[in-house]
Amino acid sequence: MPTSVAVLGAGNGGLAAAADLTLRGVEVRLYSRRMQSLEPIRSAGGIRIDGAAGSGLAEVATLTDDLGAAVAGADLVMLVVPATALAGYAAGLAGVLGDGQPVFLNPGGTGGALAFTTELRRSGFRGEPCVCEGSTLTYACRRQDPTSVTISNVAPAVPFAAFPGKGGEELHAVVAQLYPAVALRGSVLDTGLVNINAVEHPAQVLLNTGWIEHTRGDFYFYREGTTESVGRVIDEVDRERLAIAEALGVTVPTFAEIFHQAGYTTAEAAATGSAHACLQASEANWWFRAPSTMDHRYVHEDVGFGLVPWAGWARLVGVSTPTIDALVTIASATAGRDYAQEGLTMERMGLAGVDAAELDDLLQSGGMR
Repeated sequence: MPTSVAVLGAGNGGLAAAADLTLRGVEVRLYSRRMQSLEPIRSAGGIRIDGAAGSGLAEVATLTDDLGAAVAGADLVMLVVPATALAGYAAGLAGVLGDGQPVFLNPGGTGGALAFTTELRRSGFRGEPCVCEGSTLTYACRRQDPTSVTISNVAPAVPFAAFPGKGGEELHAVVAQLYPAVALRGSVLDTGLVNINAVEHPAQVLLNTGWIEHTRGDFYFYREGTTESVGRVIDEVDRERLAIAEALGVTVPTFAEIFHQAGYTTAEAAATGSAHACLQASEANWWFRAPSTMDHRYVHEDVGFGLVPWAGWARLVGVSTPTIDALVTIASATAGRDYAQEGLTMERMGLAGVDAAELDDLLQSGGMR
């Protein structure tokens, strides 16, 4: 079992991971780019955790804003950051990451391991990258204040893959000692195509724009914000995602199946195949409030780094994605940004000019462009 883990990122997931692993006896080095984010934890003597992973005060071994010190000699480097931050972390790690040192993106989202490895190499890393990712965060959690976090669910099943794929079994053996729920898949296409945040969040946010801005998020996002009409748009996104997967030769579950496997809804709701039914039965998510602004990761991350790479993969294999494309267009108009250009493009994933016929070999060997 890894005895030392560098947890990079001190947001909701980072605090949850740092506290949970600390209470399980792991030496955790918690890194934040800003020391002021860590000072309240130092003053409080640790991170207070409660909920599905247990309760207690976790006295984290190291709190640091020195990236090199955080990762030096760590058995595992775990990034618990938004997909929008992965490239920046890759650039920072290029000079301090060890040759063959395992990196776990928790989560990698869609194309996260590809983008991270591509930027790591472009930033001068000359070692052997050992990067793996989970499809979703291992915890459903929210910070209650700068020093405490509530975990409402620990995911019982998390699709997991490595890039290059040839290192999958070795990396899985490492990460599974910390998170037994991770289930090894063939390639990062398998994990990237089960990013349920990208299936649901763009429709939920964009179709509730007026309510979010008027109330500053004063409603229950998953329960009240996912009406039947919103649910039908989520279902359309899911149908397009499944079509992309089929064209790429990847077998993935439906949104309803993934949501149930992750412990977020009931078997009865999942059996309907309806996103609306699944969200209404999602007790773990009932108490989450909506974003207070549209300047939020549900837009920037789940559109730009979720829907945009799916659209790129769809074009690679000739699949039409009208609903995904429409959501990218509406999000861009709403935010005054061009997510199709700013987001996770084929070029940023190291896939520009790659032919569909050579994709599988490249994913296994890691010989990206």
